[in-house]
Parts: sequence; C-alpha cells; structure tokens
Amino acid sequence: MTMNTIRNILLGGVAMATWFGVQIAFAQTTPWTREDGRRELERRDAVYERMARYGISREDVKSIGGGAHVNTGERATPYHTYDKILAERVLKPGEHYRFELDDYILTMVVPDAVPGQSWIVPYVDTRSEPERGEVMRKAKYGLEVANFLWHHGTGVWPLYIGWEGTMALTISYRYLKPEQKEDFSTPEKLRQLSSLIMKNTVPSQEEIDDAKRNRLFFSRAGNRVFLDAETVVINGRVWVRDAMNTSYNRRYAYKTALSSDRMLGIGISMPGYDYNANPDPSTYPAPLKRAFAQMDAMMASLRVAKRNDDGAPDPFVVERVEPAPLPVREKPTPPRQ
Repeated sequence: MTMNTIRNILLGGVAMATWFGVQIAFAQTTPWTREDGRRELERRDAVYERMARYGISREDVKSIGGGAHVNTGERATPYHTYDKILAERVLKPGEHYRFELDDYILTMVVPDAVPGQSWIVPYVDTRSEPERGEVMRKAKYGLEVANFLWHHGTGVWPLYIGWEGTMALTISYRYLKPEQKEDFSTPEKLRQLSSLIMKNTVPSQEEIDDAKRNRLFFSRAGNRVFLDAETVVINGRVWVRDAMNTSYNRRYAYKTALSSDRMLGIGISMPGYDYNANPDPSTYPAPLKRAFAQMDAMMASLRVAKRNDDGAPDPFVVERVEPAPLPVREKPTPPRQ
C-alpha cells in the first residue's frame, strides 16, 4: 500500500468523522429535533398515564414500541421484536402482573420495582403470525417477557455506598427443540435433567487445585449445589425448582412445561453474599432476609391458566386454576351522544 493510498484513506476517514460530527451537532441544536423529541416523550407519557388509569391494552402497548428481542443468531426482522413497557408506570405494588403468552395466562404479584429498570412484555402471540413462531423455534433461549430489579442493600442506590444487594427476577417463554421434548415430558424427567446439569457445573477438587497451581482465574470455583432439583406444586401447577451458589451469589430456577413444545422459566438472582461460608439463613443481614421473604411471596402468588382448557390430562397440572384478577381501574367515560 503506497503512502498516497494511506493518506487518502486517512483523509477520507477524517472527512467522514467531520461529516458525522456536523450531523450530530445539527440534530442536537435544531429546534425542530428538540421539539419533535419533546412531543414524543409527552405522547408516551400520556399513553402510560392512560394505562395506569384505565388498564393495559394491546393498542397502548404497541404504541409504546418494541424493545424485547429474540436472538436467533441471524439478521433480525420485525418478527424478532416484541413490545415492552416500563413496569412501575402501569402497575402498583401488590397488584397482579399479567402476561398473555399464546394459549396461556401467567399472573403473579410483584412489589414496587426500581423506576426505569424493570419492564414487562404483556402480550406474546406467535399463533396468528407464523413468522413469529418460526423465529421462536430457532431461538435457543426464547423470549424474556419480564425483567425486574430491586435493591435490598444497605447502600444508597445508584451510588452503591455500602452493600448494594441487587435482586433480579426474569421470566422466559420459549419453544422446545425436538430433542428437548422428551426431557420436558414429565416433571420427573425434567427434575432429573435439571439435577444433572447442576452437578455438571460444580468443579471437582482436582480442577480447583489445578487452577490454583497455575494461578488461573476459575469462574466455577465457587459453584455449589445449594438446592438439588425438586418438584414443587404452586397453585395447582408442578414446577421443578433448584438453586445454585456461586462465589458470591445464589440463583434460583423454576421450570415448567406448558405443552409438548412450550416451557416457562423463572430465574431469581439473590443479592450478593458469601452463601457458601454462611449456610445458616438466621445469620443473614436484615435486608437479605427481606429479599428472601419477597421471593417467597412472589412465587407463592404464581398462577398459570390455559385459555379454552379442554381438560386433557397434563402431567404438570395437579389442579386447574383461574388467573388472578386484573387490577381495579377506572372505567373510561363514554362519549356524549
């Protein structure tokens, strides 16, 4: 490559950078752009206020826009994206959150969430749009329909002065691959699979010693099975529950099969703490005890109901239940005739 060629490339790069800088500066200082942005924020605020007052609707959620993305490792299309909304702007502490996931309705009570850091996808419909179903079939982890955060630490958020203590809960909805269906066909088979996966993540003492000798960072060194996979019944549905300790964290996982090709997963990451060195919950700090009480209350409220249930036998259903009631809201004033 000649010096002239290098010089031309450098000059071209400088020119492009200058052009982008001018465009950004122009966009930031043009009154029309600022006004347009202000109007859009006002419009979205009005939509949130309407949902908080009258209830969540498909039309209002769609008008807020997309955000939750299904990752398939290929070029994204509109069918990869689902509309999500900020949770704390539409529901109040103690109310039931509601997720309509194709043929199923999931409800659960969630306490107040950190503003701006928690969101939900209230509506997922892959039945009426085959393209969305095809995207979900390709996705390894499916779609995250909820992401909540709370701070139970002694520090001041967001400065994190003191013990931060972040607790997170996610809800995932996904299709099962053909090779996964047998493992999810009964609670016992799912329990066995979950137990095997957990045990495989715990390193042997030989692996730990080898990493120490070679002064290598070993991310799995603190992995310990706190709660081996077990089946639990929550409001008539069987879930498989387990919990894993890492070096300074504990994560609970709940899984259930909705049908032969659909499943739900709930993950709860507890506030950072040396759980391996402190196995007795009675010694936990008060904020950490509150976090565990919060988790227990949320999971106890969990309900899954099937639309137009035909009553066919389901190994994951002990008793069929109705969804929790929607929050009470005002009724829109009818227009004058």
